[in-house]
Amino acid sequence: MAVSDISIVSQFSSVIEIAGQSYSAVIGSDVERDGMFLEVTDAANALVAVVFFSDRDECMTLTTHRPDMPLSLIEWMIGEAKERLPAAK
Repeated sequence: MAVSDISIVSQFSSVIEIAGQSYSAVIGSDVERDGMFLEVTDAANALVAVVFFSDRDECMTLTTHRPDMPLSLIEWMIGEAKERLPAAK
């Protein structure tokens, strides 16, 4: 899922630096999948990973688009998703 492929209501955007790399993060709504997402792209605007919260089943999933990612980036994404996406009950 890339930001340009879906309807988004951007509620948060941020630029972060982890392990010497710059990443951009955005939170938005995915109307087709009925949920919200935290999407991270790299400095070249390539999709790195997405955390998706489904309003249908209230589950969060992490999808990575790279074989090797810094653990600190994954930890940051999980923390932000837990704080900013609707919390699973």
